[in-house]
Amino acid sequence: MSEASSSQAAAPRIILPPCRYPGSNPTAHNIFAELAGIAANQGNCPSLYLDATQAMSTGGENHFQGVARSHKLSDGSIYYFLVRSDLDSGAHGNVLQYRYAGPTDGEHVLKTSPTPRVPLRKLLLSADQHPSDIAFLPDVNDLDAGYLFVIEEYDTRQLTVYRWSIEQDIVLLGHLFAGFPAVPSGGQGGPQFVFLDLVDDYYYLAVASEHWGWGQLFRATPDELFPDCAEGSLDMDAFKPREMFPFPVIGGASQTKLVRDADGNWFLLGFRSVPNDDPNGTDYVDVFGVRFDPFIISTKLAQIHISFPAGDTGFANSGTHYVEKSGRLLISSSYRWSEPLVPGTPPFPVPQDFVCRVDELASW
Repeated sequence: MSEASSSQAAAPRIILPPCRYPGSNPTAHNIFAELAGIAANQGNCPSLYLDATQAMSTGGENHFQGVARSHKLSDGSIYYFLVRSDLDSGAHGNVLQYRYAGPTDGEHVLKTSPTPRVPLRKLLLSADQHPSDIAFLPDVNDLDAGYLFVIEEYDTRQLTVYRWSIEQDIVLLGHLFAGFPAVPSGGQGGPQFVFLDLVDDYYYLAVASEHWGWGQLFRATPDELFPDCAEGSLDMDAFKPREMFPFPVIGGASQTKLVRDADGNWFLLGFRSVPNDDPNGTDYVDVFGVRFDPFIISTKLAQIHISFPAGDTGFANSGTHYVEKSGRLLISSSYRWSEPLVPGTPPFPVPQDFVCRVDELASW
């Protein structure tokens, strides 16, 4: 055997570890038990004050539209993201980013006094006046990174995807599915909701609207969506259009999200307030069953009344959920408009005295 052949034979094989693809955690109990826990646990609800400005307190349609949060990162921090509409002439909506580095119970913010105040880390201008919904998907291999999926409803009527990491903040990755139709009457309303998750062998991504009464489903395999299994490598072209589906979530839900419970069943949660534009309205989590092949959303199975602490948080503004690795369900909402940190009589001294409060209820 030659020296070269011997050297080649002795070269060690490099075996790469399997890629860990991101997906949500199942709840520890069935979904109705988890939501009953949310309803019963309202007295133990921590809050955060996210820095905002006085200009975000103007009321009307210029308001916070959606909230999302990250998993707990390796340094113990959790990132919160808000989207806000701004329909003033020539204005653009916002995508806002916040880093919470305070105490937690697992991945749940701890209730402390005084309420923690979280500085604004990043504010982006959206291409649309009315970004409507936001969803966060972590990156592969439990990295301190992920992706923001933001619905733009009025002008571009598209889904915009941002790449995010603890080191790079928010960077535009690209746009998906531009040109969704507006409401048939010629109004501005277009796509309103985005929800996605890993279900068995596929990622399912859906864009839907109450204006239309239907949604469009897209699907991708994990290895095509993350071809390099590396930070920031999500390939948006991997999402291929599937069927259109009837969308039954009516009644003005602020956001809708997929969840899997302990029994392996999937549901769509709609976060709704009555009236749907009143920050002090009555809040409900609507529960719909979901089947994926073919994709079908059931009629409403239940509506669970929950309450946030006194104030102006509620599902007329925003509403989302997160399931910890423990299986505990967390549900969050924000203010509709920024409010002064210390109530009083205007004028207020500086814009930094305004905040957007986020409440986070836990099921147990």
